[in-house]
Amino acid sequence: MINKGVLRQFLAAIAGSLSIMNVGIILGWTSPIMEELLMPNSPIPMSVDESSWFVSVIDWGLIVGSIPFGVLADRWGRKPSLQIIGPLALATWVALLFVNTFQGLLAIRFAQGLLAAGAYTVLPVYAGEIAGPKIRGALGTMFQIMMYVGILFVYTAGMYLNYRQLTWAMMAGPVIFCALFAAIPESPHFYVMKNRLTDAKRALVWLRGDETGKSVDYEMDAVVECICKEMRNATFTELFTDWVSLKALIIVQGLSVFRTMAGVTALISYASITFKEMHVDIHSNKLSLVFACSVLFSALPSTLLSDRVGRRPLMILSCILCFVFDTAIFSYFYLDKCSNYDVTEYGWLCVLAVGGLSVAHTLGLGSLLSTINCELFPSNTRSIANAINTITLTTVSFLALKIYPVLADNGGMYRNYLISTVFSFASIISCWLWLPETKGKTFAAIQAQLRKTDDFV
Repeated sequence: MINKGVLRQFLAAIAGSLSIMNVGIILGWTSPIMEELLMPNSPIPMSVDESSWFVSVIDWGLIVGSIPFGVLADRWGRKPSLQIIGPLALATWVALLFVNTFQGLLAIRFAQGLLAAGAYTVLPVYAGEIAGPKIRGALGTMFQIMMYVGILFVYTAGMYLNYRQLTWAMMAGPVIFCALFAAIPESPHFYVMKNRLTDAKRALVWLRGDETGKSVDYEMDAVVECICKEMRNATFTELFTDWVSLKALIIVQGLSVFRTMAGVTALISYASITFKEMHVDIHSNKLSLVFACSVLFSALPSTLLSDRVGRRPLMILSCILCFVFDTAIFSYFYLDKCSNYDVTEYGWLCVLAVGGLSVAHTLGLGSLLSTINCELFPSNTRSIANAINTITLTTVSFLALKIYPVLADNGGMYRNYLISTVFSFASIISCWLWLPETKGKTFAAIQAQLRKTDDFV
């Protein structure tokens, strides 16, 4: 029989992760409507270059919103900082119904980027703090799973709905999030940080499924002791002046770059135009739907394995497989455009390689980054560190999304995957040398491990 506490922790993580499902909807929304927007009778006419701004401007919102949401999470709380995302996201979809200019569309996409910054910055912190050490990895993967649920939803709806109809359908995400997350408690760690120990214990009792409160006393004492140590002389500059914190920050920033440049991030937004370059007799939107299914279901093995196999082995395996599949996709597009070799009958192999890339990416790089980011930092710098990570992630993502259609123009799709191949290879070396193992350890134990060793492995 499933433990009641485990069930409640998964419920809380899933409810909170509905905020990131809305980010998936926002990110994936561009793919099914891109062809319609680039047509002569487009509801909002734009050129190919303008379409790249339309897709990537969301990252400017992510960059601008990350630090403010990190500060809010430490002042207001993790839960309120996430809750405000729902109604504001709903407002942006309503506003899209009344916008008919390219500049207005960019403004709304920028606003959606601000809200996405909140989910990216606060949710990993919240999910990590409500989880018991033995299931923290599994709960952390909810982040990526729910994002892919959002992408799959918008890809599926986009096959049957036009621009305006699809905009109406996207409003379902914020409504569901607002309804379900309201009943979930705040992070016990935040309550302890604010010296609200009664509220902290009440939240911990609910999350661990112990109505008597007796079995959580030890954990409560450990949380209080850990946070008291971490909050002593806590300052923002500790991230850069403390060598252990700085190394953790560098590791996480590196993983963020590798995660983005492995190729899947751009595929999510440009799936339809990428699949059009392959010689297969299936509509690109249908292939995009299959791609969304593959990235969703490939997140499930990570949920099952992250707390058994460990973060480090899964990340290394993920990087190796990403390198293999990026190399295969690059080879296909290069032979197609830069050689006399006829690859038209092998288009299905390229489709399979894209599916393999999505599985490989989600196994580690895509699903474990948020968990690792939460685990490597103490309570006093966790939110700000995650905000900095979001800025890095989105800055690189903006550059990747902006150059993807430019490099792909005139048969140059292979250039994108050459870049991805190089970064995937670099990620293998980096994870092997510097990524520590954190599975099954409390936050206090992880900090003790990092401070006890100087080689970080």
